[in-house]
Amino acid sequence: MQLGSHSPDCLRSECSSYTDDQMTVYAGNNCFPSHLLVASMNPGENEPALDWPREPGTGGREIWYLLVTSRDRSVAFWYHIELVATDNGWQEGQSWVTLSERGADDHSVFVSEVVSLDSVRFETDPFEMRANSQRLTDSSANGEIIDSSGVANTDPLTAQWDLEYEPDEYTFTPLRSQRLTDFLSKATGSGKHWSCNQSVAMSGVVTVGDRTVEFDDAPGHQGHTVSSKAPAGLTWVHCNDFETDGLAADVTLEALQYEQKLSLCLRVDGEVYAFNRLHHVLPTSPFSNTVVCNEVGNWTFRAKSHAIELEATVDADGPWERTTQYLPTGDRRYDAHCPFASVKLTYTDDTGQHTLTSDAARAEWIRPTPPVVGEYLPSWN
Repeated sequence: MQLGSHSPDCLRSECSSYTDDQMTVYAGNNCFPSHLLVASMNPGENEPALDWPREPGTGGREIWYLLVTSRDRSVAFWYHIELVATDNGWQEGQSWVTLSERGADDHSVFVSEVVSLDSVRFETDPFEMRANSQRLTDSSANGEIIDSSGVANTDPLTAQWDLEYEPDEYTFTPLRSQRLTDFLSKATGSGKHWSCNQSVAMSGVVTVGDRTVEFDDAPGHQGHTVSSKAPAGLTWVHCNDFETDGLAADVTLEALQYEQKLSLCLRVDGEVYAFNRLHHVLPTSPFSNTVVCNEVGNWTFRAKSHAIELEATVDADGPWERTTQYLPTGDRRYDAHCPFASVKLTYTDDTGQHTLTSDAARAEWIRPTPPVVGEYLPSWN
């Protein structure tokens, strides 16, 4: 089955029922076994889309990242490695980790280092990436960063991590394929931003400075992004730690807004409702997802199909992790990332209306100018 063979006219049709033991995926108003949808959307979730180092003058940008929050929601860890080549021939890699404590900006620790592009090595089948003293696979991440920048004293900070996780059954992409992303970028003149995003449970140990944190099946996220001419602004949220009436809920929400286009995915008790096809994302479509409001720290959006209707509100007031990113065009973007955002999600399905909340969502606002006041790191060369 090819997802591209379905037109908006089939949105009025009922979902077929599947007896296979795979999770059911609702692509807007259509449902598919997850293994078919994943295979169509993103072959090789973490495998590099570009060759590194790049040929001189050939721009490109590729990022791998993971985030995890402790089960008591008191501390969050973020690992990010980014490779950038600008159109004028400059190339650089950067990696960083942050360890954030709830309600305490001054307790947030940022550690970074320059990544030598000559140190970057990839293996496929299975995937493995090595850079400096860091290693990433489809099911693990470990490494070390020693950094003397961005801290008040001259003693270098050291960060070490060793995390494991099972790859997700389903991987969310803002558009269901890189081909569609390329088409939309060329057709509308928008920036290109394609990513694979997985919800995972992580276990392992992280040490940043003098603080060591152990994670045990903690709610996490692992992703891979490729971009060329990035959109003017991005807003993103991911949450896989919801509660309803004080009890944990098997619900995951992820959404990405780039310029006026909104893509999202809701997972409820093993069913996936994906709103990431072209007629969901284009704001001129009668089937498009809806952004009610979006200001830094406050974002409300809606989506609906014949199977489910939802509204989510994201609120974030810190602590903020403030980072800088460079684009192939040579432009800079500023990322205000909140690891402890609040989300209120209300959805209606055939069992009725349900309201869930969380104060452990990951949300970020990326803009051409700093979204929030403060210092943005790292200092790119």
